Amino acid sequence: MKRLLFPLLAALTLPTTGIAGYLSDIDLMTDETRIKLYLDSATKTPNSIGDLKPAELWIRCNIKDQKTQKIQAFVTTPTYNADNEKVGLRWDSGTPGIERWQKSTDSSSLFVKNPKEFIKKLYESNTLVFQWKPYSTIAAAVKFDLEEIKEDISKARENGCDF
Repeated sequence: MKRLLFPLLAALTLPTTGIAGYLSDIDLMTDETRIKLYLDSATKTPNSIGDLKPAELWIRCNIKDQKTQKIQAFVTTPTYNADNEKVGLRWDSGTPGIERWQKSTDSSSLFVKNPKEFIKKLYESNTLVFQWKPYSTIAAAVKFDLEEIKEDISKARENGCDF
């Protein structure tokens, strides 16, 4: 029994490589090209009912007539966060910092106020630890392995995203 239980517990607590993706489509109503990049966190945290889930880092860019129309960067958490807008960021092994981001209407995502600067920092760094405060509980944190998304950031730049 111990031989089976220990490897299972170890697998659940060890960081895994995040899942990354690049999506692109054209909005038929506006003719904008919509590019979306995402990266799952390498570590997981309990959601509102206790299941371990990753957070997701997203970058969105809309392009029309070869000009960037809109850039967004945000993290979708596996929790409800109410009005909590403060986040902690730790780039690589640097000193943690606190910022205030904008919450989504459903209070499960937090949006960067300066996405261009944030994306530049993502591209220059290897890891990001992201901390937030879910509703009515202690702070949660996840780690992103940024190597997974750098190629997609380059691809988005090549396709017209100005960041």
